Amino acid sequence: MNALGREFRDWIAAREVTGCTTTVQDDDHIVIKHECMTGQVNFYAFDDMPEVVELAVTEDASGESRFFLHFELEDLDRAKQLFDEMASLVEAACESDTTRVLLCCTVGMTTTMFAGKLTEVAKTLSLDYTFEAKALEDAKREGGSYAAVMLAPQVGFRRREVAEAFPQAIVLEIPARVFARYDGAGALRMLMGLLGDDSLAASDPTDLRVLRGSLKDAPSKTVLVISVIRKPYGCTISWRLFDRFKLLASDEVCKSTVELADIEDVIATLHVRDIDLRDIDAVGVAVPGAVDFGTVTFSGFGLMGINIEKALSEKFGLRVFVDNNANAGAVGCYVSQGEYDSVTLHTQQVGTMIGGQGTVCNGHLLRGRRGMAGELSGLNWQVFLNAEHFADADLGASSHEELLSFYEEQASWSGEAMLPMLATMLQANIAVAAPDAIYINYDLVDDMDALRRELSKSLPDDLIPDLIHITDYHEKIFLGELALMLQRLTTSAK
Repeated sequence: MNALGREFRDWIAAREVTGCTTTVQDDDHIVIKHECMTGQVNFYAFDDMPEVVELAVTEDASGESRFFLHFELEDLDRAKQLFDEMASLVEAACESDTTRVLLCCTVGMTTTMFAGKLTEVAKTLSLDYTFEAKALEDAKREGGSYAAVMLAPQVGFRRREVAEAFPQAIVLEIPARVFARYDGAGALRMLMGLLGDDSLAASDPTDLRVLRGSLKDAPSKTVLVISVIRKPYGCTISWRLFDRFKLLASDEVCKSTVELADIEDVIATLHVRDIDLRDIDAVGVAVPGAVDFGTVTFSGFGLMGINIEKALSEKFGLRVFVDNNANAGAVGCYVSQGEYDSVTLHTQQVGTMIGGQGTVCNGHLLRGRRGMAGELSGLNWQVFLNAEHFADADLGASSHEELLSFYEEQASWSGEAMLPMLATMLQANIAVAAPDAIYINYDLVDDMDALRRELSKSLPDDLIPDLIHITDYHEKIFLGELALMLQRLTTSAK
C-alpha cells in the first residue's frame, strides 16, 4: 500500500459512521458494520499503477447489494467524497423506520425460504419490513435489535428462552398451518397485528374494512351463492346468481336433511333456468358447521367430514368457496353498515338449546383452529343450566334429570326460559371478542331491552355491546358470502 492508500485507510478508521462499528481487519480490508447492513472497503495494489479501492454495502437479510463501485486512488478528496456517499447510505438505514424481524428454526434453512416469502409479500405491499433467518442457537449467541422474533413450529416450545434472549422483541410461534403452506401474507398479517401496525388495512383487499368501503366497486363477476340453513323441521337450500350485486336468478329447495348430493343437484339443474356453468366465475356455499379449507370439520349434519370445495370443483370444473353460514351472516352484518368495526352475529333456531356465532373483529373474520370459532354446538348445553339463573324458576322439575328433560322438550320453545341461556352465551362472546354490536337472529328473543337487562345482571351497562335484532338472516348470509367471494377473487387477481 502506498502513502496515499495509508492516509485514506487511516482517515476511514478515524471517521465515525453513525450507528456503526468500524473494524480494520488488516492493511487492505475495513468493515463498517450496521445492525442490518455491512459495508466493506477493500484496497488492491498493482505494480506501477494507482491502487484500486472497492466500496460495497450489502443488506444482511436479503444479501442484496445496496452500493458497489471501484475507483483508482489518485485524488484523496474525491476518495473521501465517495466514501461519504457510501457512509450516508448506511447512516440513513439507521434512521429509517424499517421493522426488523428475525425468523428462527433449527438450522435456518426452512426459515430462510419463509423469510424470502415474507420479503416478497412486504415488497409487493410497499411495507418497510426486513426479515432475517438464522439458526436458533446462532441467533441467541449473536443477539441483535429486532421488533419481533418469529419461531418455526419445530422450535416453538423454546419461546420462553428466546424471549429472555430478546427482551425488547415480540416473540411468537408461526402456526404450523401457516408455515407449512408458506403463507407469507397470513404470517405478515398476524405479525403486524401483534406489532399494532394497521398500515396493511389500507392496501390489503383481505381486510373487510377496505372491502366495506369499496364493495360496490368490486370487479364484475358472475357468482352463484348457495345457502344451507337448518329449520326446526328440516332444511332449506337457497341459491342466488349474481352479477356483482345484480340478482340474475334465484330459487329454494326444502328438505328434511341435506347431503352433498343435494347441493350438487342445485348446480346440475341450473341449465333448466338457461344458466350456462361456463359463465359462472365462482360458487360460494354457506353451510352449518365448522369449515376448514372447504371441509366441514364439525357438524351434526350430513356434510360432516366432506371437502365440499374439492367435490364440487372436480364435478363441475368451477371455482368453489365454502364458509360457515353464521360467519357469512356476520360478514353480511359487517359490510352492510359503517358504524361498527367489530360485530358478532348470534343465530339460533327455535327449538334448539344452542346457537352459532360469527364474529368480525377489526375488519377480519374470526375462523379459528379448523374453523371452530363461534361453533357453540361444540358445547354441552347443560353447562348453561346454572343455579343462579334457574333457582327461582317454577318449572315443575324436582330433580336435575327432570330439569334437563324439561329444557329439551319444552323450554327450548319458550322465549322466557331461553332468555337467561342466550345471555350466558353472549357473555362468553363479550368476554372473548368484545364486539361493538351483537346482531341477534332468534325468533324467541326479540326484545333487546329485556336481553340487555338480563346481561346487566353480570356486566356493567357500558360494557354491553349494542344489541340489534334482525329478521333478514338469509339476506345477511347471501350478502356476506357474496362479499367473501368478491374478496377472494379480488385478492387472487392482485
